[in-house]
Amino acid sequence: MSAAAPGERAGGLVPPLLMAMRPYQWPKNVVVFAAFVFSAGEAWTPGDPESWWPLLWRSLVLFGLWCLAASATYLLNDVRDREADRLHPRKRLRPIASGRLRTGTALGAAAVLAVVSIPAAIVLDRVAGLVLAGYVVLMALYSLQLKRVAILDILLLGAGVVGRAVSGAAAIEVDISPWLYVCSSFAAFFVATTKRWAEFRQLGPEAAKHRPSLAAYNAEVLELMLGVSAAGALLSYSLYTIESARVPADGSMALTIPFVAFGLFRFLLLMSGPRQAEAPDRVLFTDPQVLLAVAGFTATALAVLVAHR
Repeated sequence: MSAAAPGERAGGLVPPLLMAMRPYQWPKNVVVFAAFVFSAGEAWTPGDPESWWPLLWRSLVLFGLWCLAASATYLLNDVRDREADRLHPRKRLRPIASGRLRTGTALGAAAVLAVVSIPAAIVLDRVAGLVLAGYVVLMALYSLQLKRVAILDILLLGAGVVGRAVSGAAAIEVDISPWLYVCSSFAAFFVATTKRWAEFRQLGPEAAKHRPSLAAYNAEVLELMLGVSAAGALLSYSLYTIESARVPADGSMALTIPFVAFGLFRFLLLMSGPRQAEAPDRVLFTDPQVLLAVAGFTATALAVLVAHR
């Protein structure tokens, strides 16, 4: 029997609407803080609250707005997929698929969340707001039709991660490095491929009934894509720590590579073994060792940047 995420259990005290908004997936929006972390010592200094508080405040607000906007797309997606989700051992427990949340209520809530989050983001920063608006439109198209197209479905999921990183940089007016696009793209492609790989393994011959695009995949292709994306993510980040003009020239940022490698391979280990029946997002955000790797990475990166600027 597969494990269900907190927002996918049949019971509990959490209202169905909040469950359907998938708060357990909101941690993925921490990507908006990437630009803030990597601008340490340049745009702000730890010992000067006047330098970092305005930037952190804007990042926090943007994080909240991304949570609202992402929840709007989750609600639309679950309304669209409610019949297919009933065929999935874990997703059938979602509020809309299980009938605990009416489709009209879900669509109304999605509209409210989008109407609130997009204008607020534009007020915060025009570019960040337009990126957020583009994400909502893209995910709406994804839910309605584009998710049926193999390969494109994975690329579109990855685009959302890149959008988060770009909007985070725009909100605090930090220059967007080409390395931001490269590293976030490979990382996003890796996570998105893992989602398809997990669905394909869990559902077997019935996979295409749940998600039509899975009919075009096979185990060999998905495993190859997973290996290429994992290698690309690790290699691109490693090159960034050495070649980017935004990091110390002595290569000390390479001290963060072991944390990235550990987190990446730990995630693969869990998804191929003891937690293969769970949603990849939940595994990524709940495993203590992965979270420790993220904490170690963040602390080391900040220490290196501050020490050299």
